[in-house]
Amino acid sequence: MTRADLKAAAKEKLRGNWGWGALVTLIFCVICTFLPVFRVRIVVSLIAAFLSLGLLSATYDLVNDKKTDNVFMATFSQIKGQRSGLIFSTWILSFIFQTLWTFLLVVPGIIKGIAYSQAIYIAQDAADDGKTMTATEAITLNRKVMDGHKWELFVLCLSFLGWEILSLFTLFIGFLWVIPYMQTTLAEYHKYVMDEYSKQQGQTSTDGQQTTSFNV
Repeated sequence: MTRADLKAAAKEKLRGNWGWGALVTLIFCVICTFLPVFRVRIVVSLIAAFLSLGLLSATYDLVNDKKTDNVFMATFSQIKGQRSGLIFSTWILSFIFQTLWTFLLVVPGIIKGIAYSQAIYIAQDAADDGKTMTATEAITLNRKVMDGHKWELFVLCLSFLGWEILSLFTLFIGFLWVIPYMQTTLAEYHKYVMDEYSKQQGQTSTDGQQTTSFNV
């Protein structure tokens, strides 16, 4: 599967849902605009970061045909059902690990950030399926799934740079559509790598060999 295939799949999911995605993003942006009332920068940053998980969860629901039609509720998809505890603990633990790696060296911090990037999806799946999973287990599985895929994900994220730059010239309004487009594509990517990981595990159990094919 290529980047073009992933983006095409994302556009298909967003067909008829572009307005929904833009409104979810807008609500998130409006809420973050009022966060400075806390007057504590680290608190504002942490709350904004956790709220951003709502965009991730909402678009992942869209990809999995579990879309929350109410845009306000969709903005807080990370606390939907049984998700909040596992998603929050996975996010905070990933944040701590990435921060510690960044303190050592910037590049390892970036690499680990990419390595941990899919852990929230894994936590969300586990919570929705009623599976017992800890944050550590979600991060560990995420590392295994992303083995050999970190550069692919980096290039995929980089491929949206042109749209992001263009959005700057629209007084940031373009981000209302670029962000859901990017998040939906990343959700599609996660489904792809999870499928590849499952195939690899099945292949390993039969002949001890692993294969992968992602064209960048």
